[in-house]
Amino acid sequence: MFTGYGKCYRLDARELAEEHARNSQHWTCTTLQHFKAILDSPAFPCLFGRKAVAAGSCHVLFARAQDAANDIARGLADYIQALAFLPRKQRVGCPLLVFLETAAQTTLAEQQRLAWAILQKVHARDPHPWPQDVPRDPQDSQWSFCFAGMPLFINMSFPAHRQMKSRNLGSSIAFVINPRDSFDEVASAATESGQRIRARIRERVGHYNDGLIPQTLGFFGQDDNYEWQQYQLQEPGSLSPARCPFQAGTTAERQIEN
Repeated sequence: MFTGYGKCYRLDARELAEEHARNSQHWTCTTLQHFKAILDSPAFPCLFGRKAVAAGSCHVLFARAQDAANDIARGLADYIQALAFLPRKQRVGCPLLVFLETAAQTTLAEQQRLAWAILQKVHARDPHPWPQDVPRDPQDSQWSFCFAGMPLFINMSFPAHRQMKSRNLGSSIAFVINPRDSFDEVASAATESGQRIRARIRERVGHYNDGLIPQTLGFFGQDDNYEWQQYQLQEPGSLSPARCPFQAGTTAERQIEN
């Protein structure tokens, strides 16, 4: 029996290795092995992700299908607390990988709808107020999802992706979560080096996806860029919301929802 649901592990943690040594056929173990194999490929486009996995410095969280929001909220709070002790430059090498127990034979739209619903429920379990300097409306170019007072960027990856192969990390829905300011530290749109890094990664995305580069990939803060459209990428069969499915509630509203 796997006992680590809702726990934020470092990838190189001995405790995680021991859990999987006792549960080698469990979905958490096979999911992690598959994920590592994908990131081990030199062609995988995210250079920062490949480096973090190779170094074992990323964090891992597993969530049960029947209790996903509670598992994620608990582990995400621990992850954010751990980041408080890290210099800003080191945070980019320490993303949080959230793997959600995922039913087989579900469509891409079903998986995406579930991901947004879980994110909404995670928000409802956040006891901290929404940061005053971050807009609540996802249609604002300065918006980011926030938890425990920290703006975050969430890469949603789905096993049903076929064209957007760079957003398929195995047989489970996966959230790759980074502090919003990590990208500004290493790949800011305001610096030439940041622009070069982003251009290089997006070129690699195109190669990995057989020439397909998502049109919604932009730069944070630009007037025509909406972060939520980068959380979930589009291809035929995708959920196609006109507006962001996520809505930020007040603390009182979240208490009622929760």
